Amino acid sequence: MYKSVIIFFILLTSSISLQAQNSFEVRGKVVSLDERDILIGAVIKSESGKGTVTNEQGAFSIELTGGVQEITISYLGYEQKKVTVSGEKTDVGTITLPLSSTSLSEIIVSASARSFNEEFVGTNYRISPQEIEKSNPLSTEEILRMVPGVNIVGDMGLSNRPNISIRGSWGRRSKKVLLMEDGSPSAPAPYIAPGAYYNPVSDRIKAIEVYKGADMLRFGPNNMYGAVNYITALPPQKPELRLKLIGGQRNYTTGLFSYGGTWNNLGALVEGVYKSFDGFQDNSSVEVLNLNAKVFAQLNENQSLYFKVSGQFEDNQASLASITPFTFAQDPLQNPFDADIFTMRRYGVDIIHKLIPRSNMSLTSKIYASDFERDWWRQVTTKVRASDVRGYVGEPIFQDRYRYLDGLDFGPEDYVRVGRVTDGHESTTDSRWAFTVSGLQETLNIRWDAWGSPQELEVGFKLHQEVYKDRLLMADNSRWARSGDPATDLYYHMWSASAYVRNKFQFNKLGIIPIFRFEHVDMYRQNMLTLAQNTDLSGLEEGREPNIYNVFLPGLTLEYQLPKGAVFGSIYEGFIAPSKVFGFLVEQNGVVTNPFAGASINIQPELSVNTELGWRGSLLQDHLDAQLTYFNNTIQNFYAGGRNEVFEELGKVNVQGVEMSLGADLYRSVRHQLRVNGNLTLLKSTILQGKLLDRDLFGEVIHSTATRQEFIAKVNANRSAYEIYSTNGEGNEALITDQQVNAQTFTEITKSVVKFGEDGVSEVDLPYSPDINATAGLDYHHQDLSLGLSGNYVGSQFTEFNNFVNESADGSIGRLPAFFTMDAYASYDFSVKEKAHFSVFLNGKNLTNQLYRASRLNRATSGIFPGGFRQFILGINIRI
Repeated sequence: MYKSVIIFFILLTSSISLQAQNSFEVRGKVVSLDERDILIGAVIKSESGKGTVTNEQGAFSIELTGGVQEITISYLGYEQKKVTVSGEKTDVGTITLPLSSTSLSEIIVSASARSFNEEFVGTNYRISPQEIEKSNPLSTEEILRMVPGVNIVGDMGLSNRPNISIRGSWGRRSKKVLLMEDGSPSAPAPYIAPGAYYNPVSDRIKAIEVYKGADMLRFGPNNMYGAVNYITALPPQKPELRLKLIGGQRNYTTGLFSYGGTWNNLGALVEGVYKSFDGFQDNSSVEVLNLNAKVFAQLNENQSLYFKVSGQFEDNQASLASITPFTFAQDPLQNPFDADIFTMRRYGVDIIHKLIPRSNMSLTSKIYASDFERDWWRQVTTKVRASDVRGYVGEPIFQDRYRYLDGLDFGPEDYVRVGRVTDGHESTTDSRWAFTVSGLQETLNIRWDAWGSPQELEVGFKLHQEVYKDRLLMADNSRWARSGDPATDLYYHMWSASAYVRNKFQFNKLGIIPIFRFEHVDMYRQNMLTLAQNTDLSGLEEGREPNIYNVFLPGLTLEYQLPKGAVFGSIYEGFIAPSKVFGFLVEQNGVVTNPFAGASINIQPELSVNTELGWRGSLLQDHLDAQLTYFNNTIQNFYAGGRNEVFEELGKVNVQGVEMSLGADLYRSVRHQLRVNGNLTLLKSTILQGKLLDRDLFGEVIHSTATRQEFIAKVNANRSAYEIYSTNGEGNEALITDQQVNAQTFTEITKSVVKFGEDGVSEVDLPYSPDINATAGLDYHHQDLSLGLSGNYVGSQFTEFNNFVNESADGSIGRLPAFFTMDAYASYDFSVKEKAHFSVFLNGKNLTNQLYRASRLNRATSGIFPGGFRQFILGINIRI
């Protein structure tokens, strides 16, 4: 018996020993072919069926048993690769996967630590998935602040109506910036009404790219200043269930649920996001639901198909009114307009087909469409002295919404914005917009070899159409009314045909890239309310006001490859499409007027000459990557660049500056990494010529003693530059010819016209164009622990073209002081049985809680929008 036991233990030990000898761990890293992009989540699968995926560093480790065998490495959109491994070959090193010829840029999300996309020749900035994941931004604007050349004009709440300025563009509703989602236009109507009243929720954004330079001519319209492309998540490499839950101060709540995976040559993802927030101020809550799904299928080795559908629904308490300096000083949380409600819904679809007819040729066809509606009920407001509020609104309204004024002392220039009261009733209006947008886009790409280098031709063609209905209702009996009398009913329609040709001539290290874009735009407007009163209508085409124009935009980029980077320079002409704001006007001898009988609408787009010179690359064995760019843009036909400020004689402006971004590994080892990053923008804007008409400055603005004296001093110091008007005895406006303006004259002014340039006002900044904008951050990683601290500094900035330094009594004009904010984060990752992966995180926003004046977004019709509220959020991200 003892012999049997001994034999059993010998056999067992031998079996264990043999198994241990046949068991080995395979390690490696997976990157793109050029070794610039880490492929996170690449699938590693052995012949026996055992598998794993790469981590956030692109690394993997898998334990196998047996002898020599093959492992297969695959990643959606890339070609598969097989590697032979054995107990004698356990470290396979860095495995590079080439991009599949049928892959689409819409599904590729780079995880490179570099802050730029080398496929885009010229200045660009990329916010990586890691940066978005660690910051957990409340909104996309929060993380866009770190991009060089970008300035964010503050709004209330989460601001799902982003206000993005790039290189000095007018930032309100991002009207002069091209916004895209996965390469398709995302604004409700990019030509007629480019205001960003839709923005994807930040929780489903995987990466963001900001483009500038001559390669912008691939896109249109609004390719003058820059473009923002939101890139959403791609299907994961293996079936995965994801749940992300976040909670925070002021009842901030986010829930994200998704399921997707890749099965053979098919990748699919369904995703839902629910978000709610009480807002930073009273009555500024937001509730958002976003649902989307996408499928990518490689049909065969020569074809692929991509399909994406999405829907977003919002219910916001959103006001345009904002607060006065007095309210800001007493209680910046105040917003008494509890009946202001913004609701919207948007549906969107993208279908993309890619065909490879020959090995060096591809044809990509895209169909995109969106349907958007919004209702914005807003209380009619006015401004009254703080001492008169109780008497003006009445005791019940005062006790309901203005009790914070009880017991306060009031000065003569202390004002409060309140709901307008007529015959004891408040009133409201509804701005009701509806849009449908669709387009067809074809892109042909041909590659060949010449002069010993690869050459590339790209040709694009696009048909695009928009329909926009603009209606206004007015209700005079209650702020809660949700129906009223029609005051406006406008119908807009446009279609465009555009094409571009781009060729990259490569001569060894020198690239010469000419690009040409042509746009034909045909649009019209109808006043449906006026037409409805005409009993002699002869058809649906009656009353159309057409505007048809063409633009031809050339560009040229030079690029010289260096051992660790590239030097580049470009020059191109960009344009801003004349939208509903000024797309239906008449221009004669430089003077812009409304159309009159028999006159043809002929307003032309804003045009620019844009130049830039820069360098980007890596140094110190790739421990440091950076970009440095000087840019100079001159814009003509400049009409509208401010809230109710328009150029009677079309203006000309210049914006120039320096942009820099830097990322550096201060320390890097197997277990520790310390990285610093920073971005800097130095900007100088100047109005070169034009005549600016401003009525709000004297009809709506309530001036303080300081702004009144400042304007008088400006006029008297350069009297010939100002045309000042008042009302004469017959009720008509007449030019004031007095050589000097005084306090009495000021009270009689009804409008002003300011001349810029020669014999006019010089050295005037564009609104919301701070001279300096800088961010810096420090990140530390130790195995599964990550910590970070960042800061953002924004210099002082003017908010309108008169460049008032002092602040008016109602807060509608005046320079915004500089401000500084700090954010921090901490996260910890862990797994349970290698099947469930968890990440818990804590983020602190605006740690110092130092409130600042973020904007005067709507100028005379609003006041101060405060910013800088501290916010903490805590969450968990689960992947199974």
